[in-house]
Amino acid sequence: MIGKIEPKPIFDSNTATSTVSSLTSKSAGFQSILEERLEVSRPLERMMLEFLSRTIETFLSINPSEEDAHFLTSLLSLNISVPSSQKNNQSFSTNSQPVEEASKNLQENQDFEHIVGKASRKYDVDPVLIKAVIETESSGNPHAVSPAGAQGLMQLMPRTASELGVDNPFDPAQNIMAGTQYLRQLLDRYQGDLRLTLAAYNWGMGNLEKRPEALPKETQRYIMKVENHYRAFLKTARNSAVI
Repeated sequence: MIGKIEPKPIFDSNTATSTVSSLTSKSAGFQSILEERLEVSRPLERMMLEFLSRTIETFLSINPSEEDAHFLTSLLSLNISVPSSQKNNQSFSTNSQPVEEASKNLQENQDFEHIVGKASRKYDVDPVLIKAVIETESSGNPHAVSPAGAQGLMQLMPRTASELGVDNPFDPAQNIMAGTQYLRQLLDRYQGDLRLTLAAYNWGMGNLEKRPEALPKETQRYIMKVENHYRAFLKTARNSAVI
């Protein structure tokens, strides 16, 4: 996770304050006017999500390096947007593609598995997605620290960890629970769109929403890596079930 910058509000606070003040003087029609204005603003959110989704897809679909080329077919098969009612069931496509070996740190550590399962149930997030993010962020190392200062298994930035109530980011239970809670918040914000969720998790909501055209190569590769690890963990789980 690179960082977290708060997205710009849809309405300017000064303008909103003056507007509310003027409308309050006409209290009889205030509620209906406010509801009408809020209704007008809702399509903007859908347009924004569509724009962000198309921007991410464009970055992941053109001018690939040789290193990234083998990921693109599977990435294009992912769903871009899903209705809010379906967001809890959204998952990565699992069609056959080359996969890397998943980290033994996560495969063999039953404590992590237990925490991941608990976080998954509490926040209604796919446990395989949680493990894929952990593997991509820290390779299953609870003591990992990035050059940017992100900490622990899910590489929480100090400010984000603090906002999520984490006292010790190197405690696997606190880190995984908080990281999964943050994933849930992002999934809700982007209506279940996994690519946008992962881009925001890595690059920050503010960065993504203010300047999506500047999506860094690191974040592009991050999305690819999470998808690849997701498929690897899923394949391992299926093989174990067969045995």
